[in-house]
Amino acid sequence: MKNSKSAIINSQFVIYISFFARQTTRVHFLALLLFLGMSQGLYATDTVQIKIDGVEGELLKNVQAYLSIEKQKNHPRLSARRIRRLHQQAPDEIKQALQPYGYYRVKVTQKLDKEPTGWLAQYDIDLGEPIKLQAVYTRIIGDGKYDGVFQKQLANLPLQAGDILNHPKYEQGKRILRNLAEERGYFDAQFAKHEIRIDEQAYTTDVLLYLDTKQRYRFGEVTFQQVSQPDFFEKSLLRRFLTFENGDYYTGNALLDFKNSLTNSNYFAKVAVEMDRSSPTDDLRLPVKVTLEKNKPNKYSAGIGYGTDTGMRGSLEWKRRYVNRYGHRFSARAELSEIRQSATASYHIYTGKGIDDFVTIKTGYKNESTDTSDSEVLLLGISKNQPRILPWFNRRLGEVYGLEYRDEKYTVGSDSGHAKLLMPHISWTYIKADNRIYTRRGHKIQLELRGALNDIGSNTSFLQTRLNAIFIRQLFDSGRIIARGEIGYSSISLLDGDFHDLPPSIRFFAGGDRSVRGYDYQALGPKNLEGQVIGGKNLLVSSIEYEHKILDKWSLAVFYDVGNAFNDFSDPIKHGAGVGVRWQSPVGLIRIDVAAALSEEKYPLRLHITIGPDL
Repeated sequence: MKNSKSAIINSQFVIYISFFARQTTRVHFLALLLFLGMSQGLYATDTVQIKIDGVEGELLKNVQAYLSIEKQKNHPRLSARRIRRLHQQAPDEIKQALQPYGYYRVKVTQKLDKEPTGWLAQYDIDLGEPIKLQAVYTRIIGDGKYDGVFQKQLANLPLQAGDILNHPKYEQGKRILRNLAEERGYFDAQFAKHEIRIDEQAYTTDVLLYLDTKQRYRFGEVTFQQVSQPDFFEKSLLRRFLTFENGDYYTGNALLDFKNSLTNSNYFAKVAVEMDRSSPTDDLRLPVKVTLEKNKPNKYSAGIGYGTDTGMRGSLEWKRRYVNRYGHRFSARAELSEIRQSATASYHIYTGKGIDDFVTIKTGYKNESTDTSDSEVLLLGISKNQPRILPWFNRRLGEVYGLEYRDEKYTVGSDSGHAKLLMPHISWTYIKADNRIYTRRGHKIQLELRGALNDIGSNTSFLQTRLNAIFIRQLFDSGRIIARGEIGYSSISLLDGDFHDLPPSIRFFAGGDRSVRGYDYQALGPKNLEGQVIGGKNLLVSSIEYEHKILDKWSLAVFYDVGNAFNDFSDPIKHGAGVGVRWQSPVGLIRIDVAAALSEEKYPLRLHITIGPDL
């Protein structure tokens, strides 16, 4: 009985143990989940703020980039133990962060406090004296040592003796030399030596940059592939776009200019220019392959706009991008506004060797009615465009000369007539700009001469010259200074001509959006006895404007204009001034100005709106 009872008791004990084990397992599992959740909360309670004194700007950013405690301050499992460990290694990290900027004697005072809101880690940095460059040793080895561009660049590297050692500028100097070697065709160039040598005892440093350019590559044969319609354009036309010859030393700018010339020609929908570096000839010439896809021949466009000089205006234009395989072009344009109706047609024929060497035949009609004059003009002309390098100017100019016949019926003031003028003309234009649409640094200068002789296809005589100039310079980071001037002079009496026989298109007027703002279009000039403006023989206009950017595409401007048209340069000058808003729209710079006519009583205001590029 004892054994039996004992067995029963033992059996019950086993059952209880088994039940208890199952319950314990469940409890432990739930406890484990609760513990994990609580542990996450425990870890999240430790936060740290970092305060750094003694550095700012680029130095501060680099220190923050090196500091582990800064990078891990938002870590989800940040603990007091980890904060103390990261805090202890911070001084070494700070010193390492400041060495690239020449500070090798940095002292760091550190402090870590537990505050009610969390931990506060403070670092007070004493930069000490920066180490300076004692000498910068540069050398060009290989063919590049005979290239003057390298020598000029070496003198302008961002590393000069006496400067504070700056590792980013050192790397910048290396990139400049590598990029220059790539740009000028030294494709195998490599540094023979590039070192920063630091003498910690003397606390000075030397920089060594020795670039071995190896040999310089040349442009090789250029082949053209026309994929849309093989050999549609004559090779002679395509070669006009070349900015280099077979055998010329390679430059990246020349290759880019070549591609841009093809793209901007509007002959092609797609242009691909590839130079094969893998198969140079024995004399290091690299073949150039050009793939072209012909553009659609016709382009139609229509426009509508508003100008305070012209009022509402609209236009229609048809361009025949190419008439034949030789690249001849044709265009026709019609314009209609409140004061002017016009239609022109022109035909372009390439001559010479370059893309800026061509002949234009032009015909047109214009009927214009302003507050000062009415005129109806028929014209026919031929002109030659070509580049020109004037020996006394030593710059590449655009030269245009030609002959124009103008038949103009007119009324201006009390003068009316029918002018028939056969006018030879010539002009030179020089433009240099970082961007023709919105210029930060650039200028444009243009000189024009034209005239006519009585009984030689004309019924009066005159000789006229006109000089225009505009200069734009960036001021600080957000400003531009824009200065412009225009002067015109007509010689009439010396050629036995009569001013009253000159039509309005030959006379000078001032006032308007692109002249003296604050005055109506062509409202300034000599007047007849009835007080009507009849224009003058001479012109003088100038302007100064400051423009300041306030947003990415928006600017504010203030300006001051002076000028007039007159028969004698001693006649009074008119003054105008005002303020304006500028917007860099997708179709060009839009200018909205409010100007006061300072030379008139009560300073009347006038609104001026213009659209177009700077140059």
